[in-house]
Amino acid sequence: MSMLANSKMMLGAALALLVLSAPLSILSTGAVEGAVEDNFETFPTDTACANDDCTEAEDDWSTSTGERSYYAWDITNLDAVLNGSEPVYEKVGPFDYDITYTREIIDFNKSAGTMTYSESKVYTCAEDTRTPCDTEVTTTNIPFQPQVVGATGLAIDGIMDATKAGFSAGAMNQEITSFSAGKATAEELATNYGGIQAGAMTEGNPVNATTASTMIGVGWYDAFDAFFAATNGSKQNNLSGAGEQYTYTQAIQGLQLAEAGGDPTGITFTGNASIGNLSSALESAVMPITGEDASLTGMLGVLILSGHCNAFPTEDYNYSSVDADLANSPVFTTGVMQRAGIWGYADPADINATIATDWAVCFGVGGTFSMIHGGGDSDWFEDQTGMAVNASTRMMNYLGVSIDNAVAMNLLFGGQNTETPTGLFATNEAGTSFGLANFFANNASTTMAAYNLDAATYGAVAAWAGGWMGSTSSLPMVLLGGSGDMTAEKFVNVTLGGKDPVSSTSTTDVYLANSLNVGGAYGTALQPATPQIGSGNIAVDETAAGNILYGPLGLTTSTGATLFMFGELTGQTPPINFTALATTGVPTAGTPMPWTNATVMALYPGLDVNAADALMYMVGVLIYQGFVPNLLQTSFMSDGPYKTQTVNEWLFGWKDPVSQMVADDPTAPDAGWTKLETNQTYYGSGGISTGPATTYTVCTGHNSDCDKGETILEDGSNELGWHNTAMATATFGLVGVETLDGTTGGFLTGDGDKVDAGGYAITAVTCSGTSEVKDIPVDDCTASVDPTTRPITAKLIKSFSVLDAMTPALPVYFGTEINMQAEQLSGLIIAGDSTSTFYLDMRAESDRATAPAMSDLQPVFQIVQSSEIEDDDAEDMESSIVTNQNALSYWTNFDVPTDYVALLLYLGAVTCLVLGVIALGKEEE
Repeated sequence: MSMLANSKMMLGAALALLVLSAPLSILSTGAVEGAVEDNFETFPTDTACANDDCTEAEDDWSTSTGERSYYAWDITNLDAVLNGSEPVYEKVGPFDYDITYTREIIDFNKSAGTMTYSESKVYTCAEDTRTPCDTEVTTTNIPFQPQVVGATGLAIDGIMDATKAGFSAGAMNQEITSFSAGKATAEELATNYGGIQAGAMTEGNPVNATTASTMIGVGWYDAFDAFFAATNGSKQNNLSGAGEQYTYTQAIQGLQLAEAGGDPTGITFTGNASIGNLSSALESAVMPITGEDASLTGMLGVLILSGHCNAFPTEDYNYSSVDADLANSPVFTTGVMQRAGIWGYADPADINATIATDWAVCFGVGGTFSMIHGGGDSDWFEDQTGMAVNASTRMMNYLGVSIDNAVAMNLLFGGQNTETPTGLFATNEAGTSFGLANFFANNASTTMAAYNLDAATYGAVAAWAGGWMGSTSSLPMVLLGGSGDMTAEKFVNVTLGGKDPVSSTSTTDVYLANSLNVGGAYGTALQPATPQIGSGNIAVDETAAGNILYGPLGLTTSTGATLFMFGELTGQTPPINFTALATTGVPTAGTPMPWTNATVMALYPGLDVNAADALMYMVGVLIYQGFVPNLLQTSFMSDGPYKTQTVNEWLFGWKDPVSQMVADDPTAPDAGWTKLETNQTYYGSGGISTGPATTYTVCTGHNSDCDKGETILEDGSNELGWHNTAMATATFGLVGVETLDGTTGGFLTGDGDKVDAGGYAITAVTCSGTSEVKDIPVDDCTASVDPTTRPITAKLIKSFSVLDAMTPALPVYFGTEINMQAEQLSGLIIAGDSTSTFYLDMRAESDRATAPAMSDLQPVFQIVQSSEIEDDDAEDMESSIVTNQNALSYWTNFDVPTDYVALLLYLGAVTCLVLGVIALGKEEE
């Protein structure tokens, strides 16, 4: 019997072949895990690198595509919202985009086990998008409120600069209107006085000062006497009461005679012979108490006298009142006697002579000042008759420059009541923009060309205007009944916490609108609406006010204003050592304090409770809530708190006018551009780059120090770009440091895994349960971010200042839900999805200092994306991992040579089994 016909032999052979296949099966399936580990050990470089030294990239890695969808919540009742209604939101979308990723290998360090590459993205609206990507959406204008906070210091500084410009322009206008006439009058008087002493009126024979001054006084008297007679036709000035027309001398004599009952006895008035020595008036007169030079050969003396004569005319006083005032010497109360006392012509023995001399002096000096040189003519520039002293003459008198009148008028009043005033005295209609400030906006050559000035005239005008704007020129307050001098800078400090010394009178106190007194309304009209405000006008001294504006915590500085607004919005100070800051000017970490009027008083010495409340109101309400938003919208062309634009623009690029105007170089191509997603270029910009591509350094698996695929560095740092050391330092720890350590790059280890949620958060991965993806066993893992705990203010602003920690100013929160399925042996993530949502805190700004509840949050944008292993790749993975672990069918994919050995063993066993069965049947027969 042959061996093939022996059933026992065939069945035994079949069993032997099966027994032989068992170790092979165990060996093959048992080696799968190790093979998988070996296969995925250096997966990042195996996928990316086209050669061993990784100097070339695989084509399908260097360029790949993905998909992403967005949703937005559109405000449907914008007009009502702008009128105070609550916004109504409507979810719109999805907006589908294709993403093209472009990567370039920068470095491969095999020994360190790292690979560095760059990555940029290009978003394109998908052809089959379910909602057009150019759909317009209205929502919160994200940059606006941070700009309001950031601009508060600039606004306060601008207000103070405008106050300086307004004061300076007013003072300069006064100089042209009156000082020019005062200067011309004084110079003429000094020339005449000197000439008379030199013999000009005495045939060359010199005379002393007494004689010369008396001659001048007699000339004034005679001139007024003739003027009186010429204007007495109406008999309104007929002091005698008679019906005839009199000269001034006759009028006084007739009055005396009438008062004497017709008896000429005792009448001492002798006309111009009553004029006495006026040398002290011309040379050495000074103001009582304050001591300013009041000599009439000086401009100030002419201005003081002319102003006093105009305010207190001689005709307003009768003999009895002046006579009675003689008893008050040396402190006179009537205007006539005040002047007579200051300028030294009071004659106690002859009240008639005192009054007559006062008429003469006021006419001689004040008349020359006003009638000859146009002093005090406040509307001279509106004259259409040609009778008023024009701009050319006035500038010659004051500055000594020869300038055509048309050029002078343009220089002084060009652009009046327009948006861009250019004249030194011109303003816009709102009175917030001054041509004086605009005069210095360009260089000298540009300005000379714009105003048609030659070099000499420009030099004189620039020095004149610069003196006022630089606070080296000053206004003598004696002209307003005060003392000392008032510069533009001093005016700012004085008016911040007190009344306007220029506009206030003895009966009316005037306060600036943008001041602690809010135009005089603080504590009165404002009180019912803001009961926390105290009562009474604020009175803060100049030094304390200067510290508020320009000290270490000065509100005109970005640092001081931002710190102040931090307190206003959060209810406490930043964690800063304010004592050290006040000493060194450098902020260091400290303990936060509650934001109260007591804290404000401590930070700004010199304030009482009422003044501290007023300061908080001025900055937090008047400036921050009222002035700055309006300024940004009217002067900086901002869209305001809400903006309507397409989804393409919202996501990938729009030009913000405020950002452009405050940029270091507003003319730079990228100035003012902003976006929510980082596309390679700004949408609609014509190809302007959003910046260099992002660089990543990942573990390759060549070194066991880190898990393969894990991201080590982003742009050279292991810290999240807006939660890094620089941000923590700038915000004094309010925004802490978060690292990329442990963030997955495509693999899950099951131990301490983290995921980077689009750069908005780093969050832990939790795995629980298993399932299958395309017949591949996977571990189911999740990661999430609670939006109520994740404000992203610092990421959106990223100014690296305390502003980044001021969540109430930009209360945007981020939340996400992420699902991942990782193949169980390799840990490779083969499927996943995420829904990331951006929320807006809808509470009032004053309530946003605490963490919100979910009911407080309104979604405004949402990102939805998912991915899954491709069918071909899944089939390959299922074959190499799942099939290879099946003890009976591991060989069926023929992916290794031993699979063919297994096939032969199974075929031999089957053959032997068939032959054995056949042989067994024959044997039974």
